[in-house]
Amino acid sequence: MFNDYEKKRSALTVSTASIDANSDELKRIENKIDIQPMKGWMKKKSPAILKSWQKRYFMLVENSQEGLWKLVYFDNDKTDTKPNGAFDLSNITSINQISKKEFTILFPGRNLELKVKTPELCQQWITTLNSLRTSTSPQRTKRQVSMDSVVKMADESPTKISNHKIVDTYTAQQAQVYKERHRNSLLIDLSKEDKKIKEKQNEVQLSNDKMIELVGLKEFIKNMNEQFIYQRMIYGYLGKRSKGKVKYFQKRWFILVSAKPLYSDYNDEKILHESQLPPWLELDTITYFKQNTDGKPPKAKGDVKMLDCQEIIIKNMSKSKESGYTFKLNMGDRLYHLMAESELERTKWQSALSQSIRITKEINNPLKIKIKKNIDPLIELYDEETQLITRREKIKQKLEQDIGEILKQEDVDLNTLITQLTDLRQDMLESMQASIVKDPQRKDIVKEYTDIYHEKICDRITNFWDKHYMKLQSPELLLIGQWLYDYLQQMKDFFNDDRILLGIRVLLNIYVTRSLESLESVIYQIIEQERIQEPFLNEQEQFVTQTPVDLFKIINEGFDMAYKLCSCKETVIRFGGFGKVILQQYQGGIQEIIDEHQLTISKLIAICNNTLALHDNTKQYSKRLQTFGNLSDEEIEKVFDGQKITKNFVQIANNCRERIFITYFSRVGTHFKKPYLEIKIIDTLKSIIEPATEALSQLHDSFSRKLWKQLTDSIILYYFNQFIISCSKAKKEQQNEFIRKLQNDKDILFQELETFIFEKQLQAALKPFDDMISFLNEESLSILDSCKNLRQYFGSAFSEKTIKSIMTLRFDLDKDQKKDTIEICKNLIDDINKTQPIEDDSVRIIDFLGQEDDEQSSTQEQKSQQIQRRADIRLDINDNEIQQISIQQQQRKSNEKEEFIDEGYLYKKKPKSKAWDYRFVRIRKGFIYWYINSNSREAQNKINLQNVDEVIPNPKKPTNFKIQLEDLKIYKFKTQTKEECELWIKTIIKEQNQTDVAIITLEAIQIGNGKMPIIKDYDEIARKERQRQKQEERKRKRIEKENELKKRQMELKLLQQQQLKELGDKPLPHQVEIFEQHGTSVQNYNHPKKTTSCWTSFLIALGVERPK
Repeated sequence: MFNDYEKKRSALTVSTASIDANSDELKRIENKIDIQPMKGWMKKKSPAILKSWQKRYFMLVENSQEGLWKLVYFDNDKTDTKPNGAFDLSNITSINQISKKEFTILFPGRNLELKVKTPELCQQWITTLNSLRTSTSPQRTKRQVSMDSVVKMADESPTKISNHKIVDTYTAQQAQVYKERHRNSLLIDLSKEDKKIKEKQNEVQLSNDKMIELVGLKEFIKNMNEQFIYQRMIYGYLGKRSKGKVKYFQKRWFILVSAKPLYSDYNDEKILHESQLPPWLELDTITYFKQNTDGKPPKAKGDVKMLDCQEIIIKNMSKSKESGYTFKLNMGDRLYHLMAESELERTKWQSALSQSIRITKEINNPLKIKIKKNIDPLIELYDEETQLITRREKIKQKLEQDIGEILKQEDVDLNTLITQLTDLRQDMLESMQASIVKDPQRKDIVKEYTDIYHEKICDRITNFWDKHYMKLQSPELLLIGQWLYDYLQQMKDFFNDDRILLGIRVLLNIYVTRSLESLESVIYQIIEQERIQEPFLNEQEQFVTQTPVDLFKIINEGFDMAYKLCSCKETVIRFGGFGKVILQQYQGGIQEIIDEHQLTISKLIAICNNTLALHDNTKQYSKRLQTFGNLSDEEIEKVFDGQKITKNFVQIANNCRERIFITYFSRVGTHFKKPYLEIKIIDTLKSIIEPATEALSQLHDSFSRKLWKQLTDSIILYYFNQFIISCSKAKKEQQNEFIRKLQNDKDILFQELETFIFEKQLQAALKPFDDMISFLNEESLSILDSCKNLRQYFGSAFSEKTIKSIMTLRFDLDKDQKKDTIEICKNLIDDINKTQPIEDDSVRIIDFLGQEDDEQSSTQEQKSQQIQRRADIRLDINDNEIQQISIQQQQRKSNEKEEFIDEGYLYKKKPKSKAWDYRFVRIRKGFIYWYINSNSREAQNKINLQNVDEVIPNPKKPTNFKIQLEDLKIYKFKTQTKEECELWIKTIIKEQNQTDVAIITLEAIQIGNGKMPIIKDYDEIARKERQRQKQEERKRKRIEKENELKKRQMELKLLQQQQLKELGDKPLPHQVEIFEQHGTSVQNYNHPKKTTSCWTSFLIALGVERPK
């Protein structure tokens, strides 16, 4: 242990010869108190071109022969080092302080620039140097020369007056004496310290059991299984080397507790958790104590986390003078030197600590998986055999034995099944997680668990389902679905089995189908209530019913209950279809009521108003589904089809509005049967509007305004039709009267209708009045704009016949002018007809303006039959599957050889400063360390590359780059060249990617292809069987009818042949008629009259309505 001390002793003995040679001088030196005022380390700026700072050891030495002082400097403070140079203090011209820590000594021909650590030391050196250079002696006086002449000589000659590199023998010996004396004092102090260390080591060491008791572990061990805890512990006395300048080993008591067993002769499947330890103790962390002499409980002196330990270095003791057996723990930024008393003890610690490093890296794995099971015993069992078949058979027996210990009961009910399968699933998950964090990953063990555990779970569920599916209630289906979803989520990183997802879908399909079947009668009652019950007035005094509330109460409560029991995306998708079916059933039923029943105006208004609330509720339900299922816009539209549902509601509202319009305004045309000049527009409007005003006030504004706009267009159409009819019968003096009436009637219409229609809409509707006035006043060429506007407003009804009728009123034009005007307008209309799409003639009220009463379409009832029906409504939830796109993992391949740099000097910028530090940087095992220089043992700091967000080069300064962490902290670095900067960036990114590989290495195994599903949809199978039986029954009946028809035809044919034979070759005409009547009766028998509508038949097929 004390080899260093002995070495120092021998060095002292060797150096006595030089001390004897100068014994007189030594005695003189010892008698003087301040003979050596100053010594120590300073930095000297080199006079070379680079002018770098050099660390040197300086001391002041007195040359008694010459009676002067010299400043001597060395490379180090060792006694056997020769001086590099010496400066005569008598030659100093001046001493200038440059900064707090820097000063310059001016010599003739040379400036000596020095730097010290502290301002106080700087001031002390300056004071001492100034005092010594001014001191005199007889010898010095004799040789003293004028300083002015010296300076003058220095100015005149480019060479130095004296060479400080040449050190005289006497000065060198004096310096050696001073250093020997200083070293001797250190060794004397060291020998005293060694005696104290020996005295402490000779103190009686407490036993390990006593130390365990003192640190408070005895009660902890007593409360646990002793074998379990002792196999996870290593403790004892080790020597720990001090951190001071003088290195020696101190006895400390060390202890480490690991999460898993540390010794190969014992193993179990449990994991020790940190919550089970005393508060001061951490798992896989060495904690060391200093023994108290008074027997009091010692306090921990420090700890060493094995997670940070990069390697354990065993020292070769054959080349060392240390008395023990040393090993080192490399923590990256520090080395711990520990000494055991024997090789066996060192080997024991090395083995246990190496195992602890592996364990703590598994526990603190990059995947951030919390390990709950020790899989090592199973891996040992698996690796014992070399043959794959044998090892698989061996592990199969072990896993089946474990399964038998978990599945002890029969699955008599759902609770028993779920409880036992949950335990089995948890054991499987813990085992797979423990296997995947191994280095390397044990995917072979994961495969064994998948083949045995997973298949056992699938078989257990399948057997239970086959036996009990008829007895299971709807909520129990969701409980099974939730368990399968949890199982799928937990195992998604290890394997993918399509049967699990398919089983969830089947269960949800069964649940939704059963729910819809049970709600058929409820939906039918809601639809029937719309037909029977009278609506009520809401707060806005508008007719509504309870339908929107009732309908979405059913939908939302159904979804909430299902999602509470089975919270997964598949539930959201199925209940998108659930809501879609219910709404489409309501839409189909309410449209059928509108078509087949004469509903009152109040009910039509209520249905119309209800569509707004239903539309809003539909959007809210769609947003709920999108939020709960995290669905995209495309996915929600596919599963719920909100746009189609909204379109259907709009069509229902339009159908109701058309019927309201027909009820009140179907006879608008009858008010315009009189000559144009006799029409009193104010009276006509009152007779049309007053009967409908009160009822339409109970309709929502968005619908009522459309109705009033539709009425306005109808009034204007009939108004101008009668106007054009009257034009051909007008007299010359009536032309101006026609124009004045147009202007007056326009003003009246605006005043009467402005309360029902928006002003802009009304102005656009009444614009034909202005265009017609212009048409009657403008010249031939100026009339084109009015003609074009009228054609755009009235459409194809404004035809060539219409123009000819209007031109009969233009008495201000001669015959040729009228002809030219008609020709110009005709060409304009033809051009418009070529560019605009063809209009639907089926919805046109009047073929052309100016059409007489007998030429018009017969009645408004014909138009009412032309009302556009609703869009087709499909009831289907099985076609809305969302296919999951498998994510293909990208593999990185590199064929080019790249160069990297993992250590070297970099400039690192200080935080909140413009200064740059020159640091030695290393990249090791996912960390960036930086040191003061390449010889430094301890790093100043480090960066974890897992926390690096981005490495950013500086585009403006190619030699600079910065590292930005996830918490936005930034480190800035600078290189010498652009190429070196690129190499550092490339290396950091490469190291970071290698670190990230551990986080993205899980690749799920695909299984289940070609195997039977675990959940069969027996309801669907039964439905298909019923459909098949119905089809066979229909086919049988059809064949029977066909056979019966053939038989009857054959009988009839035979009868005809027989009768013809009896009548002879020529039958009489009335006999032929009898035969034809018989044939007709047979045809009527084969084709009975259909009385059920297509929609009703569709609902009967779905089971929504019963056949009558």
